[in-house]
Amino acid sequence: MKKKEVDKRAKNAKVIKNDKNAKRKKKNKVNDIDSDLSDFEAEFVEELPKDVSFKVNKLIREANEEISTSRVSGLDFLEKDPFVDFDLPVDSSGFLPDSTVDTSTIWSKLNNIKQTQVTKEDVLAKIRPVYKEIGVYLSKYRSGGLPKAFKVLPKMSNWLEMVQLTNPSEWSPNAMYEVTRLFSSNMNESNAETFYSCVLLPAIRQDLSKSKTLNHHYYEALIKAIFKPTAWFKGLLLPLVEEGCTYREAAIIGSVLRKVSIPVLHVSAFIIQMCKSQKWFGSTSFILTIFFQKKFRLPIKVIKECLMHFYKFIHFHDSLPVIWHQSLYVFLYNYKHMLNEDDNKLLRELLSKHRHPEIGVTIDKLLSCRIEDVMME
Repeated sequence: MKKKEVDKRAKNAKVIKNDKNAKRKKKNKVNDIDSDLSDFEAEFVEELPKDVSFKVNKLIREANEEISTSRVSGLDFLEKDPFVDFDLPVDSSGFLPDSTVDTSTIWSKLNNIKQTQVTKEDVLAKIRPVYKEIGVYLSKYRSGGLPKAFKVLPKMSNWLEMVQLTNPSEWSPNAMYEVTRLFSSNMNESNAETFYSCVLLPAIRQDLSKSKTLNHHYYEALIKAIFKPTAWFKGLLLPLVEEGCTYREAAIIGSVLRKVSIPVLHVSAFIIQMCKSQKWFGSTSFILTIFFQKKFRLPIKVIKECLMHFYKFIHFHDSLPVIWHQSLYVFLYNYKHMLNEDDNKLLRELLSKHRHPEIGVTIDKLLSCRIEDVMME
């Protein structure tokens, strides 16, 4: 019995295996049929009937003929058209006349411009009235934007001539601030220096002489102008110090210097130039005192120049003002540690000739202190 059951199971297993193989074979047949059809389609496309191929060739030939006729130059293809006649005396009032002259208005205007030579004086003659009107506007300016014709001045080579046409002495303080802000941010150092010395500085001095106090907008213009530090020193500070200035002018400039931060290199260059100058005013010592109070880390060369600046007054026979003694005291208080014994000897020799009764005592204490004590202070 057991053998019979085993034989039946083996037969059933063979049947199942045969069924699986049969299904696989059917799939292969389907794939074979598809490949046969694809081959048939290719053969069908390649071998067209004669009637169909003749019609296709005819259509291709006609298309080629149309392409060749469309490439004919000129209007030859229109002459063969029976509906087009160029010789008919039609009403031509609504059309342009036949002529060889270019009728383009833009082209004709360009040709006229080339023929007429425009000189620089002709252009300036047209521009001058515009900037004179801008000057009237700036004299009454309170707030708002500047005219566009004025905003392009920093890019012009003759900007100073145009500025003079606007009469800067009549500008309002508000206008001066806006113009300073425009020029300081858009001009190079040399042009900004010219503007500061020729326009801004005279306006500030004029306002101080009239009202004894400086308008707030002029003060803000001074602060804004330091955006170009080289131009600020050369165009504003140097003329004030070298030519001499009033105490009010020096106090206002000193107030600006105390508020703003200035690069050390520009300060060093200015101090050296002041120390080497042959002229001396009270404003010189006043401005130097402000720089000494800001405690810049000045190079040793600048310190030596300051020392020689004070020492050259040993040949000065008159008594020196208090501002000079104050300047010497502030200098020694902040930079005593950078001086050597030879420098101290020169200072003692100077104090023996020019000595203030009160400030001289404090200077003697500074000179007698050790370098370590000064640095700790």
